[in-house]
Amino acid sequence: MKRSVFFFLAVVLLIALSCGDSKIEVKSTLLVVDTYPSQGAEVEPSLSDILVFFSSKIDTGSVSNDSFLLELVGAVDTDIAGSKVNTEILDVSEDKTGVHLKIKDTPLTGGSIYRLTISNVKSATGETLEHKYYRFFSVKSR
Repeated sequence: MKRSVFFFLAVVLLIALSCGDSKIEVKSTLLVVDTYPSQGAEVEPSLSDILVFFSSKIDTGSVSNDSFLLELVGAVDTDIAGSKVNTEILDVSEDKTGVHLKIKDTPLTGGSIYRLTISNVKSATGETLEHKYYRFFSVKSR
């Protein structure tokens, strides 16, 4: 028994030593870590600001108004469902991990559900978002 354990450990050591200068690289991915309003939040119709926070510094050149799409996706009045809501980027945080958006079409429709889609943003080191991020929030009825 001791002999087989010793043999096993010797084989493992030999394999480990034969790997040479092999490196294991873990690819870093840019993530959306938080938003305001948060996922599933219920907000007032007067909401006029959206904040998005990333896992690392972003490349400000990769961020545009097209990176953030706010849409009305559910409402009592079904004629307006799927409507794009005009937003603009006000600023990027000093540490380059947050984006402040201004909602230009206010007040929001009471009793409705909105979807924020976040895409096409790169980190300062070139990583891209893992996938499109979707955040939903509802607006209180008036």
